[in-house]
Amino acid sequence: MKKRLMAALGLAMCLLASGASAQTLPSVEVFSPGLVRLSEKLGEGEPVQMRATMTATDMLYARDLSVLRSMLSGTQFVYDGWGSAAQGSDRFAIERDGETLLSLGMDREGEAGQITVNDEAFGVDLSAYGKQTQLLDALAGTAMLERVPLLWVCEQIEALSPGDALPGGFQVTQAFVVERTMSDDGTRLTRIDIEGSIAREGETPWVIEGFLRQPAGRSPKDTFELTATQDEDNYLELSYSSLRQSEVTRKDKEGEMSVDVSFKVAGWLAGSKISSRLTVYLRNAWTADGENLKEKVTVNATLGLTDNTPGRQMQRLNDVSAKLRFVTTLTTTEAQMETIAFDEEATLSVVMDGNTFLDLAAEMTASVGGDQPAAVPVTQDSADAQQLQTALRNAIVTLTQGLYDGLSDSAKEEMEAGL
Repeated sequence: MKKRLMAALGLAMCLLASGASAQTLPSVEVFSPGLVRLSEKLGEGEPVQMRATMTATDMLYARDLSVLRSMLSGTQFVYDGWGSAAQGSDRFAIERDGETLLSLGMDREGEAGQITVNDEAFGVDLSAYGKQTQLLDALAGTAMLERVPLLWVCEQIEALSPGDALPGGFQVTQAFVVERTMSDDGTRLTRIDIEGSIAREGETPWVIEGFLRQPAGRSPKDTFELTATQDEDNYLELSYSSLRQSEVTRKDKEGEMSVDVSFKVAGWLAGSKISSRLTVYLRNAWTADGENLKEKVTVNATLGLTDNTPGRQMQRLNDVSAKLRFVTTLTTTEAQMETIAFDEEATLSVVMDGNTFLDLAAEMTASVGGDQPAAVPVTQDSADAQQLQTALRNAIVTLTQGLYDGLSDSAKEEMEAGL
């Protein structure tokens, strides 16, 4: 009897140990464990290092981009940052063949800030940006590709009070009334119906009403349908859906997680018809060996906009389409990692009224984590705006001269010929 009891206890201990050390894999609940870990490090203010290169096929309707391509060849864009939006530092540099052509920096310490232009420091007052830094710090650490719990959304809406500032210059004019619907067993929020109003200063309020729904299941599909009404000439319908699916081809070894998102806006602004649709396809192809999790996250986004407002066609904004694709690869372990490194490739194309406006590509290597750099002393004296503007102009001149000096002889000849 004792042997059986000991064997049972031993088996239970083994099961508990295996459960405690089980590897976190992509699923309907967690789209990318690696990106979640990365976001947590960002939220903790750990150092970020990025180095990128860029190529251009089309830009700003230019007839010939040979000189620009020559400028971009051998040019790297470098970013270093650490700390928080309220207290930390950011550095951006443009380098070519190992030489720094432009160096910009921002150091923050509460309401005191310091801008650095090619090693020349200028103090700035950041007190006016208090709310923005609070918002940035609140968003820090948020994994952007993960499912947002409906309960959290509900609590944010219920917390809004008249006068609260919102993005785009709006503020709450009437507190939102929220009606909650729980699951049959009463343990989970599945739907909220809302009604309230927002407005810009001096404008007629927009009445917002509709519902947001978040079901459970193996392939949950989140949806919301909202209307925004100002008057008979200003009315918008907004609809959103997000379907999550997980496919495992080898148990605990290999699979693919997918999210298909659609967001539509249609209606009238100032009496003119407007419509827009954004579709985003997320794919995470992953492999695991019990310790290492390798992920390849691909995002394909397509945006279409049709705006019949008079004058938009002259601005080439009557019919706009854009495509963005980026692929992120990273490897993480279940154990705490001091540094997480990842690679990214991105392409962006924008077409306006049938004409290609942008066609760009970039490659980037980056890491998050490691030793925290020493804090940079921030001057408490605000600089003269004219001095800062002069320093920026001089820096641009230095950058331009450095890029020109690095051009090939043929590219210089094309510029001198009037390209």
